[in-house]
Amino acid sequence: MLARTEFIILPYASKEGRSILHILVEELRTGGWEAFRAAVAFAKQSGNDATLLDALTTFASGGGTISLTVGADVFGATSRGSEYEAVEALLEKFEPYPTAKLYLYHERRRTFHPKLYLFSNEAEGRALAIVGSSNWTEGGLAENIEANVLVHFDLAQADHRAEFEKVKRTFELFWKDEE
Repeated sequence: MLARTEFIILPYASKEGRSILHILVEELRTGGWEAFRAAVAFAKQSGNDATLLDALTTFASGGGTISLTVGADVFGATSRGSEYEAVEALLEKFEPYPTAKLYLYHERRRTFHPKLYLFSNEAEGRALAIVGSSNWTEGGLAENIEANVLVHFDLAQADHRAEFEKVKRTFELFWKDEE
């Protein structure tokens, strides 16, 4: 069975109130999810939208698990790479919530470049993946020209479950400590 998909092309969808920022906030607040995972090439302070941070902390305070992986290839005032201030702000927001974790990813001779968001409620047999070009920045979440696909999984379907498990394992690879 084919998964239900939706294309979100920014900034055009933003004008209709359907930006990635809007979707993340809506799903965190009303989606009935148990877990939220994200992996982005970089995060900027502009991506730490007050509404998004509020939705994340409300989600965590309600028992939802959050695992956010941010690329740590470059930090600084340059336009490329994550901003230290953005990571620091996320750490401060997550600090009171043991179910919220922030990971920094760096690997020599490779650039960490995914833009992947995953909501899941395995008890209810459903998940939502957002895959595209949107980083954790104001531009990436709402303003830039970006392309993203939303994939709605019915985990009762074997092929959906298999693809969901692949995505979930990808996150686990990001978090695995290499010796």
